[in-house]
Amino acid sequence: MKRISLIILFITTSLLAQNSYEVIPGTKSNEIALSILNESQTTDIEKLTVTLSNNPIGIELCNNLVSISKLRPNEERKTLFSFDAKRIPGTQKDTLKFLITDNKGGSWSKEIIIEYSLPKEFKLEQNYPNPFNPSTTIEFTIPQNGRYNLSVYNILGQLVNLLSDDEYLSGYYKVNFDAGKLASGMYIYRLSGSNVNISKKMILMK
Repeated sequence: MKRISLIILFITTSLLAQNSYEVIPGTKSNEIALSILNESQTTDIEKLTVTLSNNPIGIELCNNLVSISKLRPNEERKTLFSFDAKRIPGTQKDTLKFLITDNKGGSWSKEIIIEYSLPKEFKLEQNYPNPFNPSTTIEFTIPQNGRYNLSVYNILGQLVNLLSDDEYLSGYYKVNFDAGKLASGMYIYRLSGSNVNISKKMILMK
């Protein structure tokens, strides 16, 4: 979990400074705390809403709207947003766009860039669903650039499907395996290449 804290001041600029934060893919309950301050010395700000106005690919937001009934002069309040980072982000970074409005038509915006940290070790996840029929998804992570292949073998060690044999950049990946005309039974899938040779079992059940 990562907690991101920011302060948004109610000033005349429509777009405030952009911030960037690194998040580990697959982590849950990351938090963004936006502190909102009424800089006025005399005037209340009423019926504030803070909403996420876009839908980033790598993020699953647990809440996308927070309301504040009133901010008195010089009062500061925190609005908390919680999100899960997908295990396979789909991009190297995402932008969260927050819109803040009040009951008098005032509006302010804030952009936060979420950058996903690169993996530090090879991982081959258990396929899902498992058992499967007829297709399943395999996810894996590669910490260094290079040529890797993802293959499927039967229990006799015979190659039945070469899912991928390509140059990969460091990152998070997933591949769909369609068993097609293969018979029911146990199969082995293997990620191999420079400095890695990882295998796992899966069951095709027709």
